[in-house]
Amino acid sequence: MQPVSATLADRLLEGDRALAAELASYLLKPRRDNLVERPWGGNRLCAFKRLPEAQCDPARPFGESFEISADDGDDEARLHPSVLELTDGSTITLPALLAVHADVLLGEAFVRRYGRRFPLLPKLLDVAELLSVQAHPPGNTEVYVVVEAEPGATIRLGFAVDVDAAAWSAQLAQARRDQQRLLELVSESAAGELQALLKGWLARRTAKPAEMDQALRARLRDAGRWPEVEALLATLHGTYWAVLDSLNALPVKAGDVIYNANPARVAAASGKPPSAEVHALGNTEGRGVLALEIRRPGPTFRAWDNVRFPLRGIDVEAAIAALNLGATRPADFIVAPQDVRPGVRRSVDSEYFRLEHLEPKRGLAIDVPATAPHCLHALAGRVVVRSSSGVELGVLERGESAFVPAAVGAYSVVADSAEATVLRVVLPPYED
Repeated sequence: MQPVSATLADRLLEGDRALAAELASYLLKPRRDNLVERPWGGNRLCAFKRLPEAQCDPARPFGESFEISADDGDDEARLHPSVLELTDGSTITLPALLAVHADVLLGEAFVRRYGRRFPLLPKLLDVAELLSVQAHPPGNTEVYVVVEAEPGATIRLGFAVDVDAAAWSAQLAQARRDQQRLLELVSESAAGELQALLKGWLARRTAKPAEMDQALRARLRDAGRWPEVEALLATLHGTYWAVLDSLNALPVKAGDVIYNANPARVAAASGKPPSAEVHALGNTEGRGVLALEIRRPGPTFRAWDNVRFPLRGIDVEAAIAALNLGATRPADFIVAPQDVRPGVRRSVDSEYFRLEHLEPKRGLAIDVPATAPHCLHALAGRVVVRSSSGVELGVLERGESAFVPAAVGAYSVVADSAEATVLRVVLPPYED
């Protein structure tokens, strides 16, 4: 018998199946403040997610919000799990809930296929600066749905030219050594200033090392080492732009859908499961992009970090092994959503996940068939989700996400504002 003082979270963790079944009949909306600071982040996430000003220090560069995070096999997801706030004020993480009640919330067939986890990792990204040059292992494609973008914003995606693995590896390894040497030459007190000092200079294609003389010479352990520093800066600036110029620059705007996956011709030739192409989201001009990224949990291999300080871990060889090193075209990645039925468009329909855009207008209900557990993400407006019998299952507003348990079954999405956009992401097997 449960003690009177037991919280709902305690009861769930102790195996209360009746309570879990009740919970599984509604949308599960994680707290929307699961924000993570990144060196490339900006200050759009708090406003988009309508968080209190007290949580929105403009000096903190929030780069990501983990929308649905329930896979402890992924290092990032384990660090930033989704947190559910229950009606009595107690909280429980979604991974902890699934560990005990996966059969109730996910269904036995889903558990047999995927385990006691939700094998997607949707995140909102606020890209204010260049991200590192990255790769993912085979089978890990990802999609970016652009929510906001400043005029002229671009992202780097896919090689624009054929790349020689040995030469690329040697160039990046040497540049890493050059960064380390530069750190050794500046004073200990100046090491923390390098990023701020060099960021704008690196981003100017025509910048010359001599322009940094006044800023850096006084910060060296030995001013007589300036000629060596000048040579290091020249090499690092050259590598910075050589890497960026080897990648496609894709212009992006609000509403764009970019599917980062090997083009069909590449996947067919490789004989491997499709994977993400090389990517470095963001741009040298600092033109911001806010996007929802959908991908499967799994490792990220950082090949190059755009001469960022302090140094972060890289794994050039793992990135090269995972990547298609052949040239691609921007058009390979731009997706035009296709109409499925009134109010529903589909943009990605892969072996890994399906992405649908639900766009109800006031008075139009969009019916969604019963399907396996999935997630919803409100990008605009406000919607009410109702069961097939008319019971309200939850409300979603801009910046909110929800996990939809298997027991919810069929439901309808009704706009509670003039217009709304909700993304629905499901895993195979699909309902049609």
